[in-house]
Parts: sequence; C-alpha cells; structure tokens
Amino acid sequence: MFFPIVLSLLLVLSVYVWQWRRRLCRVFRSIPGPPGLPLVGNTLQLIGKSSTYLFHMLYDLEQLYGSVYKLDTMSGFWLYYNEPEYVERIMTGPEFNCKSADYDMLLDWLGTGLLISNGNKWFTHRKALTPAFHFKILENFVPVFDEKGAILAMKFLSHTGGEVPIFPLVKLCTLDVIVETAMGTVSNAQSEKSSYTIAVEDISAIVFWRMFNVVHRNDVLFRLNSKFGSYSRCLRTIREFTLSIIEKRREALTDSDGKGECLPEETGDVLMGSKKKMALLDILLQTKIDGSPLTNEEIREEVDTFMFGGHDTTASAITFLLYSLAKHPDVQQKVYEEIISVAGESSHTPFTLSTLNDLKYLDLVIKESLRLFPPVPYISRTSLKEVNLGGVTIPANTKLSLGIYNMHHNPKYFPEPENFLPERFEAERAAEKQNPYAYVPFSAGGRNCIGQKFAQYELKSTISQVIRLCRVELPYPGYEPPLKAEMILKPQDDMLLKFFPR
Repeated sequence: MFFPIVLSLLLVLSVYVWQWRRRLCRVFRSIPGPPGLPLVGNTLQLIGKSSTYLFHMLYDLEQLYGSVYKLDTMSGFWLYYNEPEYVERIMTGPEFNCKSADYDMLLDWLGTGLLISNGNKWFTHRKALTPAFHFKILENFVPVFDEKGAILAMKFLSHTGGEVPIFPLVKLCTLDVIVETAMGTVSNAQSEKSSYTIAVEDISAIVFWRMFNVVHRNDVLFRLNSKFGSYSRCLRTIREFTLSIIEKRREALTDSDGKGECLPEETGDVLMGSKKKMALLDILLQTKIDGSPLTNEEIREEVDTFMFGGHDTTASAITFLLYSLAKHPDVQQKVYEEIISVAGESSHTPFTLSTLNDLKYLDLVIKESLRLFPPVPYISRTSLKEVNLGGVTIPANTKLSLGIYNMHHNPKYFPEPENFLPERFEAERAAEKQNPYAYVPFSAGGRNCIGQKFAQYELKSTISQVIRLCRVELPYPGYEPPLKAEMILKPQDDMLLKFFPR
C-alpha cells in the first residue's frame, strides 16, 4: 500500500514540475542560452565543477550568446545581464532591490546583515551605519592603514628575491585593518597565526560550491554531505572570533560604575581616543532604531558582514593591484615617482588623508586594476514582482545575475579591454563612456558598497607603503595566474610575486 502511494505522489510532483518548467520555458524562450536536458536543463553542466571552471564558463557563455543569456536549472532559470542599460535598471529599480536566493547560503554565517537583508531592516540599518564611513572618521583610520601596510611591506622584503605567495599575507593585513578600525580592537594577525582567515577562505569555497549544486542547496541534504563537518567547524571559529571582539568592545565602552552603559559622549573610541574616531562596532552598540537598541544577534550579523566584506574583498583588490604593477614596471615607476614627490623618500614619513588625496595617478591605476579584476565579479538580485525587462516579462522571484567582470572586459565599453591603461580613466576620457553603469566595481544604486571610500583609502595607503619600500616583479616573464571566483575574485595559486628593496 505504501509504495503505490509514494509512486503516485512522485508522479503528481513530476507532472507539476514539468508543467511549471514548460511555462517558464515559454516565458524565456526569446532569451538565448546553452541547450539543456529535459527536466534538469543545464544542471549537470554545473554540478561538481570547480570555481575556476564556472568562472570561465560564465564568461564564455557571453561570448557565445551575447550580453543577455540564461541558464536552465532544476530550481528555475538564472538570467545573466552584462549590459549597462540592464545593469542600471536592475541596480536602481525598487522591484529588484532584493538579493537573490543564492545569498541564502550565507545566512548561517552572516545572518541578515546589510549584505543580505531587505526591506525596512536593510533601510534602517544602512541609514544608521552610514555615519561610520564619514570622511572625518576615515581620516583617523589612515594611521592604521599606514602601520599595517608598512608591516606587510617588511614581510614581503623578508623574502627578498624569492617568490612570495602574496594573497594569504595581504589577507592578514586587511584583517588587521578591519579589526582595528571598524571594530576598535587591537589585532596582530600579521604576526600571529589567524584561524579566522583560514575559516573564511574555507567557508567561502563551500558556500560557492553550494550555490552551483542544486542537490546540496537543500539544507537537509547538505547536512548529509562530508563538507558539512568542515563547514560547521569554520562557522564555529568565525562565530567565536566575532563574539570575542564584540565582548571586548562592550567592556571598553562600559562606564566606570560597572552599570553596563555606553558613554558615547566621553568614551568615543577607547583604542583611538576621541569621539570622532568611533569604530563601526561603537555605533552598532549605541544605535537605537525606533527607540530600541540593536539586539546582540543584530550586532553579530553586521559585525560578521563587515569582517567578511571588509577584509576579503580588499585583499583581492590589493593582490591584483600589486600584480598589475609588477606586470607593468613603467606604471609602477610612475606610481613610485608620484609617491616620492608627494610624501617624500623617507619611509618614516606617515601618509595622511591629504597625502593620499594628492596621489592622482595612483587613483587612475587603482581604477584600472579594479576594472580588470573587480573583487566581486558577479552579483545577483531577485525580481520582487512581475516586470518587463528588455521586452521580456520577468515573473516575480526570478534570479538575475549581473556580470560586472564581463562588462569590464567588453571592448564595446572599454577599447583594448585586456590592456592595462590607467589613462582611460582621466576625466575627459571617462566622460566619453556610454553609461556609467559599465564600470561598477563597488556595485551602484542604493545597495552599493557602503564601505567603498574606506576601501579606496586603504588601497591607496597600503600600495603606497609597499611601493615606497619595494620594487615588485613577476616571478617570471609572462606569468598570468589563473583566476577563480568564490563570491570574491581570487588568484588560484595565491599569486606569486618577487620583492626587492628600493
């Protein structure tokens, strides 16, 4: 009796799925894409593939099918847009102001912090946290950028002439920076082993694997997989690290009577010494929304979000920038000469916000490196309601992915796209671009990166310290590291470079 019932239910389910998929196929028939199999579509082309393979596959599909294409999976269609006009509409339209279901894979780790949250929670938290990145606050973070960048340069030089895998070292530097500036707690990740960065690296790989694995997107089935044990250990390591920082900060902001009250007027930032130097965590601990303070879980979510977004993405940007300078020694020399002309030859002269603002050529170099190697190569949104996009009626709850990397490498928007040409971003040339949404390394619209100014100053300071002290070279002529994308664009082999003292 039991078997016939199960068989009947499976039959009914199969018919329902077939009809549902048939309806979607009709809706999206005008959008090109690779041919798939009945019922499963392109699913088998995605399962078990490495992040390097998937990254290049998405790029190659655009070359085959154009700037708008689709992938057919068992869970529905994924629509890919790599054209500025569509990207602008999706990034700015309220009907797309929601992250896709892909980001649900991050919920255990990041919760519903700014990266993932939607609606009123996202709006109120974004508004509350924006003051943490005011330029007057950023100005007081520059000494930390300066100090940690100098440590990184000396670590590079400790391997003088030898091949240095730089990505792991850069990640430790950016972790030091985000802990001390955004969290207001002393960090020595560059001199002490950090299990946190290892955990972030490992959990990122697992999350990306789940995003493209239709079977293990299901939480129950994922728990049966061998990767779940590693995932749980990483999650525990990250959670313990985050909670320890929150606890330290609470103690630092507690009044002398032991009442557990924050003293925003007198205390400010204990690490840095004045109210205007408040850390992000201080603002979280003191923020009230509709008269109520944030819960411990809300604070934890935002801390984990900024710890992830504030060190992994910046590490990617610094790594590829150093690679670009090593690959183009003429550009590196111009950057060095500008640094010396603005800040002087002495390595003991600190950089200031004013100094960094005067490095105009370095600005162009950073923009060009972010064009070639955007730290977040793809982002995804979900349609909140039925909407017409490019003549196609997109149903509610459809996933749309935006190919930032693809646009940045499209000769239609950037002539000679594979050449490193910082001058293309000079004001008069930049004004010739057809659409500003062709270049979006920090996203754009209401959900753009809240910490982009922080990241830009950290980039300029770190690179200035390294280039003032080091000459950077490729390990051998023609070296081009393969790329992979696990939410963040990364070098597959940790990026090997050589460093020599100036």
